[in-house]
Amino acid sequence: MSLAHDKYMELQRLRNADPMPIDPRHTALMIIDMQEYFLNPESPFSRACNASVPGVLDYFQERGRTLVEPALERLLACFRAQHMRVIYTTVASELTDGSDLMPVMKQRNAISQERQQEAFIPARTDAWARIVPILEPQDNELVINKTTYGTFTSTGLDHTLRNLGIKTLVIGGVVTNVCVETTARDASDLGYGVMLVGDACAAHSPEIHEASLLSFQGPFGRVRRADEIVALIEQAASDVA
Repeated sequence: MSLAHDKYMELQRLRNADPMPIDPRHTALMIIDMQEYFLNPESPFSRACNASVPGVLDYFQERGRTLVEPALERLLACFRAQHMRVIYTTVASELTDGSDLMPVMKQRNAISQERQQEAFIPARTDAWARIVPILEPQDNELVINKTTYGTFTSTGLDHTLRNLGIKTLVIGGVVTNVCVETTARDASDLGYGVMLVGDACAAHSPEIHEASLLSFQGPFGRVRRADEIVALIEQAASDVA
């Protein structure tokens, strides 16, 4: 690594160390795209990826099962105990033929249909598009479907958050450097405080995951671990009480 890189990383670490206050009344947990077709090795998405590069999803899906899902479970338990907002996103087509997806997703669907007669990105009503059972949404928890990588681009999420009085977002899910990072950066540009939960996200390699977190922290928000955020929320809730 260059000296320039080392110096900038030190600046990023200093920026990330700055506190970001959490007000439980105005903070929501966003769980990005924790869907069966991403995380289940038997899905058409998984089989298409592995047909191209065998084992390409092994690290990603193992991290999802052993680290990301438990971290999100802990965050969910905390947010629900404090009666805080929880919002899920999914990425899937609204139309059964996938024609409403962004162009790159439609292209991947066409290739997958040609090779294995199944869609790469399923329709929202497809069983593969559902959220993994361990993180199943409860009543009064929003599930917002998008047809793009970033959630704000193809949904009314910004309008919804402002109606709910949300000012800070705690974000986890998959994939770190794609839908998670795009949504988190857009949220920062729109004026929300953003915390990315490092151990509640997964990318296809540890190097890509870490690069996304290092790039995000400082200019766009903070990176914290799930247990750190739980402690912050519990402390903030006791202060309000």
